[in-house]
Amino acid sequence: MDKFKAIQFNHLALTQYYRWYQVYEVPLNKARIDNQLDILAEEIEISSQAGTTKGKMGIEDRLKMFEGWQNAHHVENTAIKQISDEELSLEADILYQNIRPDQSRYSYTIHYSTILKLRDNELPLFTKVHLEPTGTVEHTQFRSAYAENRAKSFMHYWLYLMETASVNSDKFKELLAEQFELDFSTTSKVTTLERFNEWLATVPNRVKQSGHYPKNVTVTENADHTISVSVDFEWEGISVENKPMIAETHHEWILENHVDERFARMKMMKVIQTKPFQTVE
Repeated sequence: MDKFKAIQFNHLALTQYYRWYQVYEVPLNKARIDNQLDILAEEIEISSQAGTTKGKMGIEDRLKMFEGWQNAHHVENTAIKQISDEELSLEADILYQNIRPDQSRYSYTIHYSTILKLRDNELPLFTKVHLEPTGTVEHTQFRSAYAENRAKSFMHYWLYLMETASVNSDKFKELLAEQFELDFSTTSKVTTLERFNEWLATVPNRVKQSGHYPKNVTVTENADHTISVSVDFEWEGISVENKPMIAETHHEWILENHVDERFARMKMMKVIQTKPFQTVE
């Protein structure tokens, strides 16, 4: 499998994986439960020490068990592999923190083994999720993970759409705020969907394939409930002349967050080229 395909699969799996936790980290309502069901296949099988459930039917009731709980899921590492033409596996370790309505507190580490089913130009769906506790952790201070999981889910979806813009450009609409300002450092600021689509249409003229590797991601939730993201991307691509290309960029984002929507939305983006786009001879 080519490298760029592997990078895209990575983004697809992580987009959905970071969405998995969000429903547990904010108060429940119908829209948020629907967003959770949106990432699951009809025949989803979820297993843990508490037993195994199959299908989407009882999930709403299961989620209601957690009402009034404060939950945080800190993702520590993830590994994604393609296991067939139709499936990806995602293994991950997290630190789970929890404060229950009676104020009792729990923290432990959990290993996730999951299978996702690929779909054409759509996000993949979980078909299997297995949770295995791997250890308890003493007295860690509770820190919310919601903004980080929300931002990372958004980030991987945004990158996936950037890397597949020639077929998926219409999907950006869901990821852009009503009023947005994008400063790509190479053009004048982009503030309308029309201009954004024009900019997007120029990308395939220069680059045939591309992939982003995010690093140094920091996420902050602001007082007005927007989310600030600071991230560095190592980028590689293949030019239309079939030459390998590289670049490094630093991004500062402000995301607007309507909790009932599938994703946060880009309100402001500033890109600084730390290593300009160049072909590698």
